[in-house]
Amino acid sequence: MLRLAVGIAAALSSPLAHAETTTRAPPEESAGSLRSKADEALISGRTDEALSLLGKAIGLEPLNERNLYKRARVYLRAKRIADAIGDLGAALKLAPEYEAALASRAKALASVGRCAEAGEDWKVARLVAKKDAAKRDADAGAAAAAACVKELADAARARKRGDRRLELEHLNVVLETYADAQPAALLLDRARAHAANGDWYEAIAESGRALKAAPDDLEALELRGLAYYRLADHAMAKTHWQQALRSDPEHEGCKAGYKKLRALTKKDAAGDAARDAGDDAGAIAHWAAAAAVDASHDAFNVATHLKIARAHVKLKDYGAAEEACGAALRVAGDDVDVLLVLAEAQTGGEQFDAAVRTATRAQELRDDDATRNARAKAEAALKQSKEVNFYKVLGVARDASSREIKKAYRDAALKYHPDKIAADASDAEREAMTNKFQEIATAYEVLSDDETRAKYDAGEDVTNPNAGNQQQQGGGFRFPHGFHGFPGGGGGGQRFEFRFG
Repeated sequence: MLRLAVGIAAALSSPLAHAETTTRAPPEESAGSLRSKADEALISGRTDEALSLLGKAIGLEPLNERNLYKRARVYLRAKRIADAIGDLGAALKLAPEYEAALASRAKALASVGRCAEAGEDWKVARLVAKKDAAKRDADAGAAAAAACVKELADAARARKRGDRRLELEHLNVVLETYADAQPAALLLDRARAHAANGDWYEAIAESGRALKAAPDDLEALELRGLAYYRLADHAMAKTHWQQALRSDPEHEGCKAGYKKLRALTKKDAAGDAARDAGDDAGAIAHWAAAAAVDASHDAFNVATHLKIARAHVKLKDYGAAEEACGAALRVAGDDVDVLLVLAEAQTGGEQFDAAVRTATRAQELRDDDATRNARAKAEAALKQSKEVNFYKVLGVARDASSREIKKAYRDAALKYHPDKIAADASDAEREAMTNKFQEIATAYEVLSDDETRAKYDAGEDVTNPNAGNQQQQGGGFRFPHGFHGFPGGGGGGQRFEFRFG
């Protein structure tokens, strides 16, 4: 007996016996304990922990509808509506008359715009309700669900008729009154309606909310990309379409839009590069090709026609500049920047009355330095057209450079110099040629000085109307600023010595 006792003691003290006792699994927690811990975690704001604990409880008691209901309530607090609806549905399969689950699912369904389904749940909840308050709640919920269903049906009918503004009114009621979870599907419907009305900023806002709820929604990405494209924010359009194409490289809408965008931006960039290199004619060709990629792309094409018009003005092709401005105005209406370029083109083309009207309209729309200056220049040009026009005297455009003005003066002065008067010229011929030369000299005097030219362009009287800018002094002329004479020829009985500086 003693040997048996010693053997038992030895066996209990062996390493193997010690290992067996230390590796034995702890007793499994009960579902009730897990639910209690989940409640504590939820109270402390540890939502993920609460969901994990309830998941374990459901694993232990898969046929207990209350475990599913409790997890659904946590999902609702975390705004995971779809997950909550799934758990509530599972609970109701186990217990179809589970009153609390019926009411919770009805509310959840209504919050995401599934109002018809919510109405069905409220009807069943009304039938199984045991208390009057619960019956009243079910009646109110069913009435709200019916009203929501009607608004959705009215929105669908308006959409089918093409009345997108009326559709928006009904969708607004649903989203602001019933579907308070702002479901992505309804937000996308509202974004589509805004897009159909050409309200691209609203379409961007609504599709952005839809993407916040469903970040990989390809329809929302396509629509938001289109809205940015229509506003000519091509970088953002590219970002959204590329994101969609990473998920579905063959997505028809995004693929077509992205292809069009690449063609358009490539041609536009080529035009900008040509302009920067001083090749205005080449820039015009590239920009015209860019505008032709998508004739319906109004925001881009207005800006492109404006660039084309400015390039034509630089080339002094005023008629083509007017045509480009006209193309932009047909789309944009009274765009002030386009009107300013149009006024400049009309002035260059000597349509002075039209230029004044255009500049006046621009100032009416936006009264600032640019429009005031444009109007003053147009009015000055109109006034000068009825008097001696120094630009016409020298045969240069109103935007001629200093070099062009100097060359034109040199050519005219050589042609009409008094030494060119024939010896047998009549007094009338001599006087006409002398006056012409004086007119040329006066024009150069005004236009060769930047300050005087600016005053002239602004409509100021920069000449002395009594004495003029040229006077005969001692048998000669007082020549204009920068005019120093060159050896002259004979003829006419007078000699004029001058040179060009």
